[in-house]
Amino acid sequence: MFPLDAFLLRLRLEQGGISMTLNPSDYSVLFAILAVLLLAALILLAVCNAKRKKLAGTAFSDPLTGGLSERAFLARAGAALKEKSGSFALVSMQVENMDLVCVSFGPEQQAAALKKLHAALKAQLSSEELFARTGEDSFCFLLKNRKPDEICARLERICNAVNQADAYRLELRFGIYLPENTETSPEGMLGKALQARLSGPVGRRYHFYDRDLFETSTLERDMAASMDHALQTSEFVVYYQPKVRVLDQRVAGAEALIRWRHPQRGLLSSDMFLPLAERYQKIDRIDRFVFENVCATLARWKKQGRELCPISVNLARADLDQSNFADERYDICCKYGVEPSNIEFEMKEQLLLENLERAKSLIERFHSLGFRCAVDNFGADVTAMQLLGSLDIDTIKLDSSFFSGDNDNRRGRYIAEAILKVTSQLHIRTVAEGIASQGQAQFLQQVACDMIQGFYYFKPMSLEKLESEIWDRGTLKFVEPAVASGQPAVKKPAAVQPTQAGKSIVLFSYLPQEDTVEFSQAFSPVLGGQTKFRNALALFRTTELIHENDREDFFRLLERCQREDGWVENTLRFYLAQGRYGWLEMHMHRDGPDAGSVISGTMINIAEWKNEVNRWKEKATRDALTGLYNREYFEHSAHNQLEQKVYSSAALLFIDVDDFKRVNDTFGHMFGDDVLCYVAKQILSVFRHTDVVARYGGDEFVVFAPSIQKDILEDRLKRLCGAFKFPYRGESVEYKVSVTIGAAMYPGDGADYDTLLDHADCALYEAKSRGKDQFVLYEPHMKGKDD
Repeated sequence: MFPLDAFLLRLRLEQGGISMTLNPSDYSVLFAILAVLLLAALILLAVCNAKRKKLAGTAFSDPLTGGLSERAFLARAGAALKEKSGSFALVSMQVENMDLVCVSFGPEQQAAALKKLHAALKAQLSSEELFARTGEDSFCFLLKNRKPDEICARLERICNAVNQADAYRLELRFGIYLPENTETSPEGMLGKALQARLSGPVGRRYHFYDRDLFETSTLERDMAASMDHALQTSEFVVYYQPKVRVLDQRVAGAEALIRWRHPQRGLLSSDMFLPLAERYQKIDRIDRFVFENVCATLARWKKQGRELCPISVNLARADLDQSNFADERYDICCKYGVEPSNIEFEMKEQLLLENLERAKSLIERFHSLGFRCAVDNFGADVTAMQLLGSLDIDTIKLDSSFFSGDNDNRRGRYIAEAILKVTSQLHIRTVAEGIASQGQAQFLQQVACDMIQGFYYFKPMSLEKLESEIWDRGTLKFVEPAVASGQPAVKKPAAVQPTQAGKSIVLFSYLPQEDTVEFSQAFSPVLGGQTKFRNALALFRTTELIHENDREDFFRLLERCQREDGWVENTLRFYLAQGRYGWLEMHMHRDGPDAGSVISGTMINIAEWKNEVNRWKEKATRDALTGLYNREYFEHSAHNQLEQKVYSSAALLFIDVDDFKRVNDTFGHMFGDDVLCYVAKQILSVFRHTDVVARYGGDEFVVFAPSIQKDILEDRLKRLCGAFKFPYRGESVEYKVSVTIGAAMYPGDGADYDTLLDHADCALYEAKSRGKDQFVLYEPHMKGKDD
C-alpha cells in the first residue's frame, strides 16, 4: 500500500475507535505532507503580493507618461498641503486643441504631444511641486507660490517650454485655486481648480477660483433645470436676422436665433443660456424646438403666397452626434410640407474639424435629402481652409473677427479677399457676418462677397417685425442700410425721419449773386430745421450735404446750368438722415438769360423707383412656375459670357425629366407642375450662385456653370442624380423622379453658345439611349436625335 494511503487508513481507523500505533515511517509521511502544504501557501502568498504590487503600480502610475496618476497625486498632494498649508497653489490644466492635433496629425502624434507636455512640466517644476495627468488631455500640479502675478508668469513659461519647434501649438488653459488653511480634502481643492478652469471667460488663459463664481454656478444649475419648463410654457422664442445680397441689396435669407423670455431676468440672448444647455445636455431639445418653429413659419409663408425667405438654423455638437439626425429633420419638413432646400444648416468650423469623416458623411446625407450646409465662424481657426478641400460645403460665413478690432485693417482684409477668391472658384456662397459699418460693406462689395449679415442692415428681430420689414406685397424687398459710418458735418435733429427727405420731391432756388440757396420744407429736417442758407457754395463744398465723391460732379453741373439754356441733370448722393446717403436725381435750369440769373431745380429720390424697376426686371427674366431664369435670359447671359471669353473653362448642361408625360397623364398637370418645381429646387441645391440655372421649356432645364473643371462638374452631376434617390412626396402621392443629363465643356467641346448647346443635347441623347437616369459628358463621336 502507498504510504499516504496507509496513513489515511490508520487515521480513519482511529477516528472509528480502533486504536493503532504509528511507527516512525508514519511520522515522516506526516511531516512531508505538512511541508508541501506550507510551500504551496508561501507560493500563493508571493503571487498575491506580486499582483497587489502590480495593481498598486497601475493605480499610482499613469500608463502613458509613466508619471503619477490622479490617485497618487491626490494622496501625496494631500500630505504636502497638510504639512505646509498656505504654501501652494493648485492648478488644473487642459490642452484645448488636443482633438484638433489628433485629427490633423494622428493619434501617435497626440500621444507624443502628451509625453512632451509631461516632460516639460517635469523640467519646469521642482521636486516638491507634484504633478499628474488627470484625464485624456488634462493635468494638475502644485505650484510653490501664491502670488497671482508670479503664478501667471510661471504658467506662461510652461506654455513657452511646451511649444518649441513643433508644427502645431498646444493651446493651454489653466484654472488656479489657492487653498485655505482650514481645508483638508485634496479632492475638493482640485475640484475648485477644475471649476475655475471650466468657468473662466472665453479667451482668457488663466482663471483663478472665485467663491462668488461658485454661487453663480449654483444659479446656472437652477437655470438649466428650468429649461424644460420654459420649452413647455413658450418662454423660448425664435428671432430672425436677415441676410442681404450684396449685388442688389435685396433680402436673400435669414438666420434663426433662439431667445429666452425669462420671467425674472427678461429677454436673454443665446450666449447667455446655450452654453448651459450644452453642458446640461438639453441643447438637442432646444434645437428641435427652433427647427419646428422654422418649418411652421415657412409653411405659413407658403400658404400666404409670400416669396419664401430661406432660413438657416444652427447645429450643436450633440446634434452632430445623433446617427439619424438628418432623417429626423427631413421627417419634420414633410410633416409641415416644407421643401428642405429652403433650410440651411450652419455648423461651427471647430465642430467640423473635430471629426471630418463624420462631418463629411452628415453633409452628404443632408444634400441627399435636399438641405444645404454652411460653415459658421469660418476663419476663426487657422486650419479652416482644410474644410474647403475636405467637405462639400454650400456656404461659408466669414467670422466677424475678420472685420472687427485689430483685424479691421488692410492686412485682415487681404486675407478675407483671398478666401473670397478661393470660394468663388469653388462655387461656394459667402456670407460676411457681424458687419456694422459702411466701410466694411463697401469693401465686401468690391471683393464680391455674396451676402451681408449684421447691424449695418438689420438687427435680430421678432417674427412679427421680420414679416413687416422684409416683404413688400409678398416679394422680398430691396433694402437700404440701417446705419452708416462717419459723422456728417450737416447738423441734424435726433428725430429726423428718412422718409421726409428720402421720398419727397425737393425744390430749391440758388441765387449766384447773393450766394444763397433756399430749399423747400421737405428738406428742412436734413438741414437742422433750416431752409435758407448764405454762403451756399461753402455749404455745397465743405459740408457733407453732398457725398465727397460727387461734389465735383455737382459743381460741373452748376457750371453747365449757368452756361447752357434748358435743363441739365445728373444723379448725385445727398445726405438724408442717420449717417445715410441716398441717390437723388437732380434737375436744374437757369431762369434768366445771363449767368447770374436765379437757378431753380428739383431733387427726386429715385431709390424707390429703382427698386420697382429692379423688381419688374427680375420678373421679366424669371420663369413664372419654377422661379428659375427663363430661356431668353439664359441664352442672352450664356452667349454674352462666352463671347467675352472671361473664363478659361465652363460647362453647359441640358437636363431632361424622365417620362414626364406619364406624370401629367397619371396624376394631372397640377402634380406635374409640383414635380417641375421640385426638380428646379434640386438643381439649385447642387449648383452655385455664379451658375445660371434656367427652365428651357416644358420639362427641360439648362445650366451654364462658369469656371468649373471637369472633375468638379462630374461630382456635381453625381450629386444631382443622387438627389432624386428618394421619391418626391406630394400631399397624398409618392413618385420616383429621375433626370437625364448631357453636358459639354468649354472650350474643348465648343467655343460658342450654339455649339456647346448642340453638343450638350447630343450628350443628353446618348444618355437617354443608355437607359436614362444618368449623366453623360460629350464626346466627338456622339450624335443628336436629328443626325
